[in-house]
Amino acid sequence: MKNKQTKINYADLWGLREEKYKFLEEHDVKNTKWQGLQPIEPYYFFVPKNFASEKEYKHFIPLYKIFREFTAGVVSGKDDVLTDESVLNLKNRILSIIESDHSNDTIKLSYQLNNSAGDKILSRREKVAFNEENLQKYHYRPLDYRYIYYEREFLERDRYHLGFNLLKENLVISVSRLTANKNFSNIIASDCLPDYKLAESSRGSYFFPLYLYNEEEKQQTVFAGQEKLDLEGVQHTLRYKSDKKPNIDSKIFDILKNVFGKNTKPEDVFFYIYSILYSNIFRHKYQEFLKIDFPKIPFTANYDLFKQLAELGEQLVNLHLLKTPQLSNPISKFHGGNGNQVEKREYEEKEKRVYINNQQYFENIDPEVWNYFIGGYQVLDKWLKDRKGRALSSEDIKHYCKVVTTLSETIGIQQRIDRLYSEVEKNLIK
Repeated sequence: MKNKQTKINYADLWGLREEKYKFLEEHDVKNTKWQGLQPIEPYYFFVPKNFASEKEYKHFIPLYKIFREFTAGVVSGKDDVLTDESVLNLKNRILSIIESDHSNDTIKLSYQLNNSAGDKILSRREKVAFNEENLQKYHYRPLDYRYIYYEREFLERDRYHLGFNLLKENLVISVSRLTANKNFSNIIASDCLPDYKLAESSRGSYFFPLYLYNEEEKQQTVFAGQEKLDLEGVQHTLRYKSDKKPNIDSKIFDILKNVFGKNTKPEDVFFYIYSILYSNIFRHKYQEFLKIDFPKIPFTANYDLFKQLAELGEQLVNLHLLKTPQLSNPISKFHGGNGNQVEKREYEEKEKRVYINNQQYFENIDPEVWNYFIGGYQVLDKWLKDRKGRALSSEDIKHYCKVVTTLSETIGIQQRIDRLYSEVEKNLIK
């Protein structure tokens, strides 16, 4: 700062709108309690920051240096047209747009294509043919999946240069680079195309794939390998002929293999990273750094510790992909009358119930599960909010009960990770 006599004061207020209005009525510049700031380079933040752990954190490895390729998540530009919870509904909608004899004005009115993304669809709908392979699984919000019509001519941001790798057998970490959230929780694993707002509700998120495929052969497919749902919900499998290579920087991967042995797998590294990023101790200690850039990862030199954390990370990933066998016996049940209409989202802490209307509710939901956040989203509340005004199907109810179980198990695994994390920084790979 050139003028060292300048004083910068800061104050903030958290709470309900009515409380804020009352505060403003009773306070002015003179009687507000201010906190003095001394912004320092390189960021010159105009909010209080605690960088006490900077000395340790600067020696960790940035995520963008571990994974060679990454990009921002997919942006459809028109979610209500190009995405859907039902793959059959999505197919019928896209067919009606592409193959319709109606004028662009009629289609525009029917599907409310009244923004720039809508104009893009209208201008190109007659130039593309319907392709069933464009119906792809889509990770829309944390633990909330849809389908997307992955047609590059329609999408606002298709991210195809990396996105095609997620049409095949793969894993991906979605994480934010910047966040305004009070606490860092902006990370979720996927095995399919991720939405831009998947891991961060306001600033957007980026995805880091575990594997990269040969782009020249990306269109060549045969049945056998990767799971895929057809329009009737029957599971088939796909395997792409192209070879896959780890998206992990070769120098970093060689260092890890020298320390842990040549049998170290890319998945081990992926799961270890995921485990670290779900440590509450790590998140709290380095929360100021996690809010302003991609995370940095501390790699322990202790092989047994590395394996234990990788195993816990793998359990977390399988939970978040809803692929853990224990989810077939969820801890929550659905009770009440008929209709299944989502009229509200009301949590009763004493009863441990979430009511969707005056009669029907999900039971056995602990307060910490109900209040669990990922990327600025209160997961259980957000899922119901997006379905307010409609009736839940039996599959919806099963899914919600699985999500409750997933979050409960996640909290337990995070506690186990924290019991190990204190040893991580005692012996780091330099």
